[in-house]
Amino acid sequence: DTLREIIVNADVEAVKGFGEAVKNAGRSSAEGEGMWANSSFEDLVQYNDGFKTGLIGTPETVADRIIELRQLGMKVILCGFLHYNTDLKAFGEKVIPLVREKEEDLRKGKSYGKKKSA
Repeated sequence: DTLREIIVNADVEAVKGFGEAVKNAGRSSAEGEGMWANSSFEDLVQYNDGFKTGLIGTPETVADRIIELRQLGMKVILCGFLHYNTDLKAFGEKVIPLVREKEEDLRKGKSYGKKKSA
């Protein structure tokens, strides 16, 4: 629902311009196309592709997904926020403590209580 709202309200010309710029930049990469080559309009609207990684939702949902990504070997996660000041603060106050708490539970051999989405 959030992604749909963002897409509906997106500045189409700005997104298309961004898409062309990043696709042109990708041509100088080692493989000659870069990571944006096959990006759709929807991908480019939320340029950090947070929706693809599942890093959107409640603090609990985002914390669970961060843990899953870390378990897969990710060491760095780049985040983007729609409302930078308030969202970054909420991320630091709500999500990060949950990640730490859940990872500590995992280290102790406890289930961290991940809730399956419906």
